[in-house]
Amino acid sequence: MDAETSSQLAWKYLQAGDTKLALEHALRAHELSRGNLDYLNTLGVAYGEAGELALAEATFRKALKRKPGFVNALVNLAKSLEKQERFSDARPHYERALAIEPAFPKLAANLARIYSQGGETGRAKSLLERSVKNVDPQDLAIGLAQCEADVGEVDRALARLRAAVADHSDWKLARSSLAHLLLSSAHWREGWSEYVRRRNLFEPRPTELPPLLPARLDGKSVLLRGEQGIGDVLFFLRFAPLLHQRGARLALACERKLHSVVRTNQFLSEVRDGDDVAGFDHAVWTGDLPALLAAEETPPAWPLTVDTEAKRAASERLGALGPAPYLAVTWRAGTDTARGREFGAERIALTKSAPPKELGAALRGWRGTTVLLQRGGRPQDGAEFAAGFAAPFHDLSALGEDLRTLLAVLSLVDEYVGVSNTNIHMLAGIGRSARVLVPFPPEWRWLRREDRSPWFPDFPVYRQPVSRDWSAPLEALRKDLGIA
Repeated sequence: MDAETSSQLAWKYLQAGDTKLALEHALRAHELSRGNLDYLNTLGVAYGEAGELALAEATFRKALKRKPGFVNALVNLAKSLEKQERFSDARPHYERALAIEPAFPKLAANLARIYSQGGETGRAKSLLERSVKNVDPQDLAIGLAQCEADVGEVDRALARLRAAVADHSDWKLARSSLAHLLLSSAHWREGWSEYVRRRNLFEPRPTELPPLLPARLDGKSVLLRGEQGIGDVLFFLRFAPLLHQRGARLALACERKLHSVVRTNQFLSEVRDGDDVAGFDHAVWTGDLPALLAAEETPPAWPLTVDTEAKRAASERLGALGPAPYLAVTWRAGTDTARGREFGAERIALTKSAPPKELGAALRGWRGTTVLLQRGGRPQDGAEFAAGFAAPFHDLSALGEDLRTLLAVLSLVDEYVGVSNTNIHMLAGIGRSARVLVPFPPEWRWLRREDRSPWFPDFPVYRQPVSRDWSAPLEALRKDLGIA
């Protein structure tokens, strides 16, 4: 097999999502070509898709050392840096590529996003407006709407996105952006109707709004089908009691890990693994519940019960780690861009993160025992938190695989600080609170507002400003925790 064939196969497997085979063929093409720059670029892309971002970065830098104006490598190097959240490092590479080839696909939109990440919303909008001829129309609509929303012009942003999806029914990403912006600005009824179409991002046929559920469901069986992540299932279950009030008998299909904390709920007659709908009068995705109920309310969290024996064991475990008060910490949740693929189905990523080192510094001096509950963090995160915290702590992140035990630990900690994740939904379910770090722009559950979210009214929030500078919210957090 020659280098060209291997390279073509690498791209084929990249598109198909088979990163292992893609990397094998990219390596073979590079070895056979004896240094061809295009094949070297392909190898870098394959490393990036496999999550080997350091190797991807090194490969693109190697290509640029040989040809400094190689636009493909400039753009891909910037992407690999962006995935590592090194936005200021990515910026000059995007800018140089744009100066060389302004019409390069998605380049202006990517650079505009970097400007926004740096708090330069005006500069991002100006770039998009200057680059109209070179930006995909859907990307342009989404990018301009994001800029408008970020400076408080939410109504203008909504008008832009509504017009976009009215004129282009096939613009799936624009419709998803519209749904999220509607919900983040408390346009519940319209937002839920658009949110139903979220599966359009993954399904070949458009998902339309199903008929509303009947006002009475006496004697009817309804299967609630869990979807997305565990936190999402717990969040949308807060609408299930409204179905129960209509007389429905409810069953839940969800991943087994969640069974231990939901099966004791009074509203459920059954919790199961599979989502075979046979024998049920209605089958409803949990994320569709508010739309199918035409909900305008913001119901309280789905109630959870802490197992008595698990709580006793958790108390002993925490006691062995050190004295109270106990502080639990997380800083990352949602879709990790470092692990996300570029090829295949596009999606709106709900990535939420706070800088571990800065957060550690804000918590430095905590008077009790600190535990980490950071499931799925990046390898360097723990070291960065340690550098900022400058004191011993205990890593209990593995409890993310044992929700029964995790719920017990959460019931006993005195303070919880973190971004929105499954733990937040579990704390709400047992009537506890947390101090929530809300990155900008906020995820829709936390709304575009200054005060607390109506979904979590008892949870103090510390919002990253549009400038993306965490200093003020972290200083407020430190003060509220009473750390001298």
